[in-house]
Amino acid sequence: MTKLSILALARRLRRDERGIGLVELAFAAPLLMLLGLGMVDVSRIAATKIDMEQAAQRVTDFALARRPMNDNASYLVKEAQVITGITDAELAANPELIQAEIFLECSGTRQADFHATCDVTQSPARFVRVSISTDVDTGFDWRAFANMFGAFGTERITTVDGDSLVRFQ
Repeated sequence: MTKLSILALARRLRRDERGIGLVELAFAAPLLMLLGLGMVDVSRIAATKIDMEQAAQRVTDFALARRPMNDNASYLVKEAQVITGITDAELAANPELIQAEIFLECSGTRQADFHATCDVTQSPARFVRVSISTDVDTGFDWRAFANMFGAFGTERITTVDGDSLVRFQ
């Protein structure tokens, strides 16, 4: 090849814009993929959060329908198990998955005894609080990606909880 034909080839390649979009897509594809994976993980966590909130609210609605006479909340834990599908074995292994409590407050001050009477100047209020937790497996291990940039990544399993508080007296 002559020097003139090499220069002509170089000029022709410099003006050629075919394939530029493909190169730009190759640069943007990893970022778009991470964005898509992130949206899937965040939507999975958000959907589970909504499910846990609704389950806790259904249990407190059940407490309103079947008003407690004492501070024994075991029937609420059983109802939460039915709603969420958490087994007795899972609950025995991790009792914090479902927490239910029934308590008395006198003018905003929590009392140790559910059957206590408030002072005449205080207003009594009895409450049911339910908290339900579950683990959500994100589909992507974000720790490896975070370590590339020197940041701290979370575990692949994320704990999501929902809670509800209702006053019944």
